[in-house]
Amino acid sequence: MRQRKTQDERRLRRSQNKQMRRHVRTQCAEDTHFVTQRRLFEGRIINRSAGGTYIQSKARFYIGQDVVVAGPFAEDQSEMKRHGKIVRLDDRGFAVRFHF
Repeated sequence: MRQRKTQDERRLRRSQNKQMRRHVRTQCAEDTHFVTQRRLFEGRIINRSAGGTYIQSKARFYIGQDVVVAGPFAEDQSEMKRHGKIVRLDDRGFAVRFHF
């Protein structure tokens, strides 16, 4: 019974989190290049929104690090560069919040 309640609580939090987002996230699988600390890296954009993106990368970074990401961020999906800051890390990659 307790496990069922915990699962329901998680679903509710996820639902509330989605409602709190400013920008809609779009899933994708686009190869990308990004620059941080004057070095060029490769990765894969897993999802993106007007406010940021999540990138899979084997390289390791730190929260607060500035980054410039190349990707299909324009309205017509053409390639453009976006400046941002790393705001979250996990074992597979990192999340970037774009500067406005």
